[in-house]
Amino acid sequence: MKPTPARLKYFLVYALLGTSWVLGSFSVSVGWAHTADSSTQLLLLSLAVFVLVSGLYWFVVTQRQSQQQSQQQIDAQVSLERLKLALDSAQEALWDWSLNKQQEVFFSTTYCANLGYSQAEFGTNQQAWQSRLIPEERERIYRHVMRFIAEGDGNYDSTYRMLHKDNSPRWIRSRGRLIKNAQGQPVRFIGIAQDITKQRGAEERLKQANAVFECTHEGVLISDNTNTIVHINPAFSHITGYSADEVIGQKPSMFKSGRHTPEFYKSLWTTLEATNEWSGEIWNRRKNGEVLPQYQTIRLIRDENGFISHNVAVFSDISILKDSQSELNYLSLYDPLTGLANRPHLYERLKKALQAAIDLHKNSTLFLIDLDHFKNINESLGHSVGDQLLQKVALRITKKINKSCTLARIGGDEFVLISETATSPIEAAMMAQKVIKACKEPFVLDNNELFISASVGICLFPRAGDTVEEIMRNADSALSKAKASGRDTFAFYSSELTELALQRIRIASELRHALETEGLQVYYQPVYALDTLQLVGCEALVRWNHPERGLLTPNEFIPIAEENGLISLVDEWVLQHACQQMRQWLDAGTQLQGIAVNLSSRSLSNPALATTVASALLKANIAPQFLELEVTESTIMEDPENADQLLNELRLLGVQLAIDDFGTGYSSLARLKSLPVHKLKIDQSFVRNLPSNTDDKAIVRAIIALGTSLGLKIQAEGIETEEQLQFLQQQNCTLGQGYWFGRPVPAEAFTQLPSASATDQENPA
Repeated sequence: MKPTPARLKYFLVYALLGTSWVLGSFSVSVGWAHTADSSTQLLLLSLAVFVLVSGLYWFVVTQRQSQQQSQQQIDAQVSLERLKLALDSAQEALWDWSLNKQQEVFFSTTYCANLGYSQAEFGTNQQAWQSRLIPEERERIYRHVMRFIAEGDGNYDSTYRMLHKDNSPRWIRSRGRLIKNAQGQPVRFIGIAQDITKQRGAEERLKQANAVFECTHEGVLISDNTNTIVHINPAFSHITGYSADEVIGQKPSMFKSGRHTPEFYKSLWTTLEATNEWSGEIWNRRKNGEVLPQYQTIRLIRDENGFISHNVAVFSDISILKDSQSELNYLSLYDPLTGLANRPHLYERLKKALQAAIDLHKNSTLFLIDLDHFKNINESLGHSVGDQLLQKVALRITKKINKSCTLARIGGDEFVLISETATSPIEAAMMAQKVIKACKEPFVLDNNELFISASVGICLFPRAGDTVEEIMRNADSALSKAKASGRDTFAFYSSELTELALQRIRIASELRHALETEGLQVYYQPVYALDTLQLVGCEALVRWNHPERGLLTPNEFIPIAEENGLISLVDEWVLQHACQQMRQWLDAGTQLQGIAVNLSSRSLSNPALATTVASALLKANIAPQFLELEVTESTIMEDPENADQLLNELRLLGVQLAIDDFGTGYSSLARLKSLPVHKLKIDQSFVRNLPSNTDDKAIVRAIIALGTSLGLKIQAEGIETEEQLQFLQQQNCTLGQGYWFGRPVPAEAFTQLPSASATDQENPA
């Protein structure tokens, strides 16, 4: 234990006196004593006197220290009482945390009472404090305290919430500091705490009120008891055009419009003084001089003596409401995306056009325009890009028509055009061609080129309809006819089209039944190697044995299957039967390199396509290289990103991939280079006029050269003559199919085809 300076001083004085006394007593006893006995007596006497004197000394010293300690205790008690009185007066509580092993904490009576507890109920350790923190903040606050103790410098100041005894939250502000020993180690953590719940609530309400004041769309003006403007909110400046610097210190009369009489303002103030509030319509002026109609509420604020301290005026801009009403009227008539007439507005225009056509005994024309495969753009590029494309289409069509026409958007990707100048089928056809051509030109969106086509249904009225409903219905029928014709074209309404539409619905129902009852049949068209004329494979083509109409070719039911979503089921059915048939031929020893199956655009957009193909191969137990999947060039270009992904998945399975009808689409060389395909099939439209047509010869040569340079097999379709065959052989075309080799036949007939060289046959078909 380290001695205090006072104790050390008293000890040194005592040691000096004691040593001096002993030495002096010894000298006296030696000098004065005549005998040893007398010397001893003198020494004992001196020691007795020393004990008496030293005892008296220590009595005096101890008494003095006792008086000092008593005075210090009294002073400390007075200081503590003063501190307690000061803290109680300030409504602040004391806490004192001993940083020893016991971790005892003293919480004052005020501290505990602020939380609804007595000192005995609250506890005397840090767990008592920690357990009463708000649970969701407990760990964060506790870590903050422990970090402060560990760092040990500066003043502690923290605000947090604690639970009152009644479970209500209380905001507590706690301030304190560490007390360290001589070695610099913290031994106590002491401070004060204040319940600031009311203050915090007042601050929150003030913040909320200020947020409302700043963010409200209503203008707010506050003036003092002399009616001098002292404050405005941002909405006031936004509505009137005046900044705060321009109006603070001025009178509200600066906004007068001159539309109100003195009696109006006199009545206003009379009502205010009687009821402390006035509401009504008032006309003022903006900074630019424009008259501003307002609905205004004025409220008087009085002090505790009843005198007016402030006036608060809150107003809304009635002109904004009028603009909103105009906007609602606009939205009721026009499409918000394109600005074109909407369906109700279109019907009103169509009624007027129909009546005018009837009165003038002439025809007008309605065009129903539908963007082909627009859904693919929404699904692949997003609705935002789709909306931009719709706006571009609307703008482009508008530029192609005259001002007397009405263009409307009636939903999705459907537009309607009313032309009172197209009075004959020829004029209507020419206008439809303008629309189709305008849509086919590329659209540039975000530096990307998008291609779209349009199908148009045409109805001349009143020739083909004398009511709005009939005209729209007939135009829709004509549109269906255009789509059935391959899209990217137009069609007129005719009486036969209605029956055709009903027939298509009936066929779709019968086709679904055929899928369920094995009413379909697969035919196989042979594929030959052109250099040896050896049978190397076949293409699977679906037929429908219709119970009433007999054997139907794909052209008679596949478009209907595509419209009704049955095409994927048809594709899967053909795939499974083709794989099973290939298994049978392999088991019978037939020497075929593979079998080709066509995939529709709907199947190519199916994410589970690779799984379906793998399942068919597994079920038939054939190796993937025996299966070739054909997709058209246009199908690949409809959704390039998705097509690439699915084609890569199929290639990983090991199946062969071919581009059918090559040359009829619009794929680029870079695009072709990136496709994971094995074969290009030259469309029969280029083969049909070989070798007489110079253009077709050039195209076929180019396709063969292109495919060969890319390491792809080349297969020609539609070979029907010896001349066509010889030309293709001269150009080193790899494979061929067509009626010259053989028509599509059932599996039994295909098995009978010669598998040896056919060079000695004039026509192996």
